Amino acid sequence: MLRLACYCCVALSVMLLAAAKPVVLDWDIMYTSAKPDGKNERRVIGVNGQWPPPVVYVDVGDTLTINANNKLDEPTSLHTHGLFQNGTNYYDGAVGATECGIPPNGSYTYRMNITQSGTFWIHSHYLAQYVDGLRTPLISRPAVEHYKYDEEVVLMLEAWYNRNSHDINDQLLSTSEATRLKPFLPTTLVNSRGGPDVNATKLSFTPGKKYRLRLLNVSGTGMIRFGIENHMLDVIELDGVDSEIKTVPSIQLSAGQRASVLVTAKNNVDYNYAYHADIYTDMQAGVERAELPYTGVVEYAPHAPLIAPTAIGHNKINTTMTWDFFDDIDMVPIEKLPAPGVNKWLPVEVRTAIYDDRKEHMAFNNRTYAPPLVPSLITALTSGYQGWYPDVYGYKTYPVILDHLEDVEVAIFNTDTNSHPFHIHGHNFFIIVRGTIDKNPKNRKEAVQFPMRRDTITVPAQSYALVRFKADNPGIWMMHCHMQFHNEQGLALTFIEAPFQIINDTKLPDQLLKNCAALGIPTSGNAMGRKGLDLANDPHGPYPLAGF
Repeated sequence: MLRLACYCCVALSVMLLAAAKPVVLDWDIMYTSAKPDGKNERRVIGVNGQWPPPVVYVDVGDTLTINANNKLDEPTSLHTHGLFQNGTNYYDGAVGATECGIPPNGSYTYRMNITQSGTFWIHSHYLAQYVDGLRTPLISRPAVEHYKYDEEVVLMLEAWYNRNSHDINDQLLSTSEATRLKPFLPTTLVNSRGGPDVNATKLSFTPGKKYRLRLLNVSGTGMIRFGIENHMLDVIELDGVDSEIKTVPSIQLSAGQRASVLVTAKNNVDYNYAYHADIYTDMQAGVERAELPYTGVVEYAPHAPLIAPTAIGHNKINTTMTWDFFDDIDMVPIEKLPAPGVNKWLPVEVRTAIYDDRKEHMAFNNRTYAPPLVPSLITALTSGYQGWYPDVYGYKTYPVILDHLEDVEVAIFNTDTNSHPFHIHGHNFFIIVRGTIDKNPKNRKEAVQFPMRRDTITVPAQSYALVRFKADNPGIWMMHCHMQFHNEQGLALTFIEAPFQIINDTKLPDQLLKNCAALGIPTSGNAMGRKGLDLANDPHGPYPLAGF
């Protein structure tokens, strides 16, 4: 049972009194086993023999240190999703971009100053490894909250598979169409519990109290829609950005997105109510397209009757919930900032196709991503003035050079039949416009005067979005689809932000270089470990086949 005590903060008064402090975590990243759906046991990746890994709580002003020891039989890394890592790019955890990875039996210390408050999470950024369970919420608390509430609940929502990530990836990249399209379905987990026992994911409400629910979609695939029967949700935060209240009956979160909602409990214990955490699988090719309903229980009293959706016919549910698309472009941030202008315009067309290696890849502008031999951060630091030339980072990394403090607009044109959630490391972006590719003015929506900011945006099928950010954080930052298998299929690019500032302001930890050496990866040179523009045989393909 998920009692509030298991996932709630201490009293707000204690939070406000907490002084800035060092938070030190010693994590042995290791295999263990679990039966999260109550039926199927499988190998998972946990911490110190525990799964799921513990929720991490910090306060603004703290220093978070994670001593990560890799007990796996493959490399790993830790990415603090949503934290800017300003000045500590080498702790961003993106293997191939900012580090080589932690080798088996190796270690790496991630150390960062906490300057942001909100709902974040920590996950592996090596292949699709976090799909095997190496992920946990990271909650950062401010000195003063914008809204008052009585208790806080963290709800980690997940589309979970009883197959390991390597097997799924092999299937999706199979050259056999029959294998590639063989359908498979996830199950819903709430705080790593699910299955037929609704008591496993029960929430306990006390009449009259106001709850802050921190919702995180930590899936490798799938959109999750959340709502509570006969209760409204006051949205107050998206991806670590506090907002003015928007009241909705339900909210959808794509993989990587987070939100905080306030829910006021009823004033009596006459009934218990169902909550929904329904998976929509239209975001992942290969996964059988379906709506997978999941209901848990919000309990006011153990023996009170349950207000729950009822079946009214074949595959039809009678429910008080409405599932209108939650449009984040309508939100208004508490901290009102004007959107940047446009110094650099980057149009990217999203496409899925069969390529000449007979595999289904995804790409920005027909360029499908693959990590370089030498991480791009090392290349930037060891290539001198040539670090300004995109070629040295390798064609397959899709490097985009940004000037320091340049105003950037990314125009995402999703020509695909799937929705995609796009995440940018190191930045929050302003959501400027969203519309459909057919340019129907009825479907176009522009931002308010002070646009909402977040770090992950959903772009529906056959739609586009314009987002802007200022290049004020020198480093190597990935932009990728957070449907993690889409990332593995190539839907990513790399921002090389302010190369000269990177050289002047960055000194790599010795531990990072030792990890590279242990993995047999060069610690200098271009994407292929050579000098300058010596990039003979740098792969440019595969290429999409005509007609696909």
